[in-house]
Amino acid sequence: MVVPPPDNTPQPYDHVHLRPDNRLGADPRTPYLVADTEPPGTYTLWHLADHPEHHDWAAAVTLDDIALAVRVTTTDTRTWTPTP
Repeated sequence: MVVPPPDNTPQPYDHVHLRPDNRLGADPRTPYLVADTEPPGTYTLWHLADHPEHHDWAAAVTLDDIALAVRVTTTDTRTWTPTP
């Protein structure tokens, strides 16, 4: 695991996986894209572009629902567990 970003919170364009007991009942194996962040601590998620429900699904979650975050940059990939 790479050291998380200094603020430890997912940002737009990061990918996240949700906890198995997330409030949406969404599949924890499915990666989601953070589309936007809304104060205070709400994350708008979309399915990835290659998902069949990409245009038909969006949700808002809090940090409590996020189990894993992944940030890919031009120089590295960071994977971390955000903490509320």
